[in-house]
Amino acid sequence: MTTYAITCGSCSLAVAADIVAGASDGSSTAWLRCPNCGEGSVKTRYGNVFPTAPPGAQIAGLPDDVAGAWREARISHAVGAYTSSEIMCRKILMHVAVDVAGSPVGRSFVQYVEDLSGAGYIMTGLRGTVDLIRTRGNIANHELIATTQQESLVTLVITEHLLEGIYELAHLTDS
Repeated sequence: MTTYAITCGSCSLAVAADIVAGASDGSSTAWLRCPNCGEGSVKTRYGNVFPTAPPGAQIAGLPDDVAGAWREARISHAVGAYTSSEIMCRKILMHVAVDVAGSPVGRSFVQYVEDLSGAGYIMTGLRGTVDLIRTRGNIANHELIATTQQESLVTLVITEHLLEGIYELAHLTDS
């Protein structure tokens, strides 16, 4: 079977995807199957592959609700829904604060950040950086201006590092 090198938009692995239909010479659209997860992708005759792999990493040790929100934030960015990605990163703050800092559901997002900081999950000096997730999410949620690709990517990177610090490092040391 002929293959085509892609980064799978479903599992985010670099794979040699099987060409299951279409031209292998690149002259037309081809349908691909990931050998890792079995999901499909489409390669256009111009070489673009859809769905695109989302930015950011899969993070070990995330609870299911946080993992779902993180995946949604990443996928939103990958499909160009940058404002939606910002809103999901803001929502992740709530999930994390409730999970690890014991925040009650229904608090304001400022209080969630304060709870995370007060519980020691945000390093001294980084509170303002983490608070960008909240402020950018607020703008995305309450203002008319759309989020840019770069703004969304920065928020994703900050969120990714927060999740790695809280969940993945603990997961690595518990294993």
